[in-house]
Amino acid sequence: MHCLHAMTMVAFESIMLYQSFYTKFQTANRRIFLTVCVCLILFTPALSATLIEQDPKGFFGSLWGKSLENRSDLKEIDSVNTLHIYTNKIGIPEVEGITMESVKLYSLDGKYARALFYYEGEAIHKSLLNYLETRFGKIDNPYGSMMRGLSQQYTWRGPETEITLTYHGFRERGFLAAESRIYAPLFLDAISDNSF
Repeated sequence: MHCLHAMTMVAFESIMLYQSFYTKFQTANRRIFLTVCVCLILFTPALSATLIEQDPKGFFGSLWGKSLENRSDLKEIDSVNTLHIYTNKIGIPEVEGITMESVKLYSLDGKYARALFYYEGEAIHKSLLNYLETRFGKIDNPYGSMMRGLSQQYTWRGPETEITLTYHGFRERGFLAAESRIYAPLFLDAISDNSF
């Protein structure tokens, strides 16, 4: 009986030691897993865009945060509370001599925050991509970008400006979005305040 009790105690201590080791091992694995997740969350956005070395701090002739009201070449086409949308008065909009289908410039609280251009055709897309790569940096096939296929998306990110070129090959249509990294996030607040 004494021998059985000793064997039970040894078995019990072995199980406790195993559980203690397993718990420590499990905790260490959780910490490693959480560290990897945090690193991915922090660094994936930086990897998914080409960095702009010389940030333009604006687009289409205006700096971010400036008023669009006094530009004689623009007209207001829509507004909701503090959100105002402008387009050009005359002629076809162009980006560095490349003809666009349309343009909308967005301001929030009187501050220029976003430009959105629509275009059509693969030739226009290739010209825009060439201009953007020449001006803001060559795309290095970053994580998250699609270089081939029916949909293509390219992003350039600077301290104040983010530029995204999206092209849908099956429709041969695309858009170019340039926005302030400071003012554009405020659209979420403006939209949610006016949603209901």
